[in-house]
Amino acid sequence: MNNWEWLVSAIPAGQAEAVSMAYLARLFGISKRELRKEIEDARKAGNLICSCDKGYFMPQTEPEIRDYARRVKARIRTGALCLAPFLREIRRAEGIRT
Repeated sequence: MNNWEWLVSAIPAGQAEAVSMAYLARLFGISKRELRKEIEDARKAGNLICSCDKGYFMPQTEPEIRDYARRVKARIRTGALCLAPFLREIRRAEGIRT
């Protein structure tokens, strides 16, 4: 099981100090895709890794945590809105077949 200390220790505290995905991928010698997966897994394990336009950072303040959570919620809402027509079409198609 991975404890992600290697990743968390390389990510600076505070949004102003954020580091890019390219930098972290080079630092660890992994692809950006692998890094994204590691960050996702670390977040699922409870590590508060935030991101912004500049890159990744560990939150230093409550507003940084709130801002990141707000942005994630907005992406989820947008994703749900984009998914809705597809789900309607699937239900419609299933209704036609039965």
